[in-house]
Amino acid sequence: MADDGTSVPVGGGRKLAVIGPLAVLVAMGQGTLALGLVFHARDALHATKAETGWLAGIWPLFYMASCHLSRPLAKRLRPRFCVLGATLSLAVLAALLSQVGSLALAMVLNALLGTMTALFWPPMMGWLAANAEGSQLSRRLGIFNLCWSGGAIVSPTLAGRANELSSRLPILFAAGLFLLAALTITGAILALPGIKGDDDAHQRERDPGSAVSAGTPLRFPAWVGVFATYLVLGVVLNVFPMAARSDLGLRASQVGDLLFWRALATSVALGVLGRVSWWHFRGWQMVVGALALGTCLLALAGAEAMGALTAALIGGGVFVALNYVNSLFHGAAGSSHRGARMAIHESLLSAGLCIGASLGGMIYQRLGSTQLLIGCAGCMGVTAVCQLVLVRWRPAQPV
Repeated sequence: MADDGTSVPVGGGRKLAVIGPLAVLVAMGQGTLALGLVFHARDALHATKAETGWLAGIWPLFYMASCHLSRPLAKRLRPRFCVLGATLSLAVLAALLSQVGSLALAMVLNALLGTMTALFWPPMMGWLAANAEGSQLSRRLGIFNLCWSGGAIVSPTLAGRANELSSRLPILFAAGLFLLAALTITGAILALPGIKGDDDAHQRERDPGSAVSAGTPLRFPAWVGVFATYLVLGVVLNVFPMAARSDLGLRASQVGDLLFWRALATSVALGVLGRVSWWHFRGWQMVVGALALGTCLLALAGAEAMGALTAALIGGGVFVALNYVNSLFHGAAGSSHRGARMAIHESLLSAGLCIGASLGGMIYQRLGSTQLLIGCAGCMGVTAVCQLVLVRWRPAQPV
């Protein structure tokens, strides 16, 4: 449905009451699907380590491209219709994915899943961030981050335990969560007039009388940081489960529990960072965050016991959160084009996930997990140097 030019603005609290549950459900579905698909590829589709990495990496590749290719459609449709169409499509595609027995078909369906997800997150995030600045923007995004990360917390444990019953069960469970999200936004559209008529996500972009602002140049080191962070996270989420099972002899449920603690640490850190402002517009903490994440990856490379693995993943989860919120906040702050900035943020992190999952699988097959994780730590060191250069760069005019 095209925008007819009328709009009924709605407060951030009411939008959060709808967007929060949607973020929980879809993040839980994505996390369960992603880890479940890694196990399913190895156990049922008999994929190699490299093929499993490519299967995992195809989702963020198509998501990254679609974040930009879908912008004309997202600018024309009101966000609620993007969200509804995306969640219904995700439910159908995940259900089909659970039934295929071919690796090639699984790759096609996972690519379509990534494509349709681009109509969910960027439009919804731009909708939420509209008409907010400074501490209000940070708090609103902080609550949103708590919601999606809360969904991500339980998904590894669910996927690990469900996989021990059937490799298809985590994927079917994800399809059910996507369907529940579609029913949630349908209920909100029908029951809440403010949500039904709201289109303030597009108002600022379309208002010819409003000043156009690009925002803060700190978005550039923040974007470098989120790309590199999600590159190494692609390794941890997709290669580490294979290495933990084959090299360390852990069960699928134990791997799920380890990733649960990582997700919990990220969620707690996101909640805290959304309530404080000391990191706003301060570039030095981005450099520290990149170096600290690299240190955690070095610790993970040398860890074998469950306690050491848990500690390294918890530490890494905290600094993943710091690097994530820097990109989200500094990308949106002061900008007149929130939807486009959310698309850039999402495409950068998905590009990192794609490279980390696919390239990481090939490196793991050739060199092993220890060398791979050490290389990831080195990548974060290079990232810190690049961020330091960008932080010290001060343009004469805003860019």
